[in-house]
Amino acid sequence: MRGATIGMLVFGAIAVGGCGSAAHFADRPHPPTPVNLTVYISSSRVSVSPSSVGAGPVAFIITNQASSAVTLTVRGAGGGSALATTAPINPQATSSLSLDLRQGDYSIAGAGASSIAPASLHVGRSRGNGNNALLQP
Repeated sequence: MRGATIGMLVFGAIAVGGCGSAAHFADRPHPPTPVNLTVYISSSRVSVSPSSVGAGPVAFIITNQASSAVTLTVRGAGGGSALATTAPINPQATSSLSLDLRQGDYSIAGAGASSIAPASLHVGRSRGNGNNALLQP
């Protein structure tokens, strides 16, 4: 009886000691938590809120309150090619767009049946990583 108990204890100690691994977990930082930007399109202008964020992933939540379908385009302030363009957004409809923005200034412009004044977005230095953000994927 005593031998069986000692044998079970030794077996249990070996089994517990075998759990885990010797490899070190690489603690890689998560990307910054995405920031939601609200984009409002009217018949005369585009507005974005907030108008200044830190560099990193952003999600544009777009609402078209103009009287005609509008396509939204995001460009660097220096012009050049578009970073992203939406499909036409119907009047009273919404859309979304996700980008990873670097530091700099951007123009958010709407193209539709009439001329629509663009909005400006300032992207500052990079936001901190999302390691301590709870309930994030």
